[in-house]
Amino acid sequence: MLKGILDGSRAFTGPETVQFDVTNRCNNNCLCCWNRSPLLGALSVEKTKEIGCELPFDVVKRVIEELKDMGTRTLFFAGGGEPFMHPDIMGILECAKYHGMKVCVNTNFTLLDEKRVKKIVELKVDHIHVSLLAGRPESYARMHPNKTEDTFYKLKELLLYAAYVKKKYGQHMTPPAPHINLYYVITNINFMDIKEMAELAQAVEADSVEFTPVDIIPGKTDMLLLDKGQIEAVSRDVRTQLVRLETYSSKEGHIRIFIEQCENFLKRIASPHAAEGKYEHATVPMQPCYTGWAFARINASGEVNPCLKASRICVGNIYQSPFCRIWNGETERAFREKSFYLDFKDTYFCQIGNDPGCVSGCLNSCDNIQINLDIHNKYKDILKKHGRI
Repeated sequence: MLKGILDGSRAFTGPETVQFDVTNRCNNNCLCCWNRSPLLGALSVEKTKEIGCELPFDVVKRVIEELKDMGTRTLFFAGGGEPFMHPDIMGILECAKYHGMKVCVNTNFTLLDEKRVKKIVELKVDHIHVSLLAGRPESYARMHPNKTEDTFYKLKELLLYAAYVKKKYGQHMTPPAPHINLYYVITNINFMDIKEMAELAQAVEADSVEFTPVDIIPGKTDMLLLDKGQIEAVSRDVRTQLVRLETYSSKEGHIRIFIEQCENFLKRIASPHAAEGKYEHATVPMQPCYTGWAFARINASGEVNPCLKASRICVGNIYQSPFCRIWNGETERAFREKSFYLDFKDTYFCQIGNDPGCVSGCLNSCDNIQINLDIHNKYKDILKKHGRI
C-alpha cells in the first residue's frame, strides 16, 4: 500500500507516473525555456548539445511494457523537447493507450492539425497540456520570438476544433477525453494577461487553466522575474478569475472550467523570496519528499532522473539496464533516503534545479509538489503512527 515508504529506501512497486522526454528537439524558442530561450546565449541547447536526440519507438515500447508489469499507470510525454517533433509520436501514444495507461502530453500544440487532433480524441488520450504562455496574440509573439500573432490565432482555431471533435464523439462530459489544460508560465511579459487567459479557456471550451511562476536560470532568464507589485497583481487577478470561473461553471451546469493547483500557485508566489525566483519556502518544507517512490523521468538520451528538477542526477540509463533494476538501484535509493528527510544544508540538493550555486534547489522551485502533497495527505496518519514522520 505504501510502496515501501514505511520500510526505508526500497520501492515495492514501480512509479505511479513516468515522464518520457521522447525527443530533445523543439520548434519553439520560448523566452522562459531552460533549453532554448534566446536569453541563454551560448548555454542554449542548440549550441551545447547534440540536436535530434530521441528515444526510438521500440525502446519506448519496451519500457512501457516493463512499466506496466511494475504497476505504473500514468505516462507523461513532455520534457526537454516538443513531443510532436518525434516521428513516431502517434504510434507511441497508441501503444501507451493499448497497454491501459493514463496518457498525458505536454505540447506547444503548433505541430498538430485536424487529423492528429481527431486521432488523439479517438485514442481517448487523457490529458493534453497546451503550453500557450499568453492570453493575447501580442504577448504570445513576445514570449515566442520565432512565432507570430498569426500562430496564436491558428492555435485558437485548432483548440476550437478539438472541442468540436470531443462533442462529436461524446467525450466532452466528465471526465473529458482528452482533458484540455491551458498552461501558462507567468513572467513580467505576460502577467497582465490573467483575465485574457481565463477568457480564452472559456472561448475554446478548455477544461482547465494552470499557472506556474517562471523558473529562472540565474544571470540569463532572471530578467523575466515578477517584481513585488506584479506578484500582487497576479495574485489578485488569479483570485478574481477563480471566482469568476466557478460562477460560470455553476451557471452552465455540465460545463466546468477550473484553475489547476490554484492554491499551490498562490502559495508559491506569496513566498517572501518569490521576486528572486525562490518559491517553495512555504510548500516543500511542509512534508517529506515522496517523489522517489512515485515518479521517474526518462530523457531523450535514455538517462533516468529521479524528479523533474533533478536533470543533473542520473540514476541509470535504459540503454544499459532494465528500468526495474534502475528503480531500486543504489543511486535511486540514495535519492529516496536524502529527499525524504530533506536536509537543506546537504550539498546534495545543490544538484536540484537550474542554479548550481544555490544551497538547495528544492527551495527554489519544485515541479513534483502536487505529487508530494497528494501522497502526504493520503498516508500521513499511517506514517505518523509508525514513526516515519
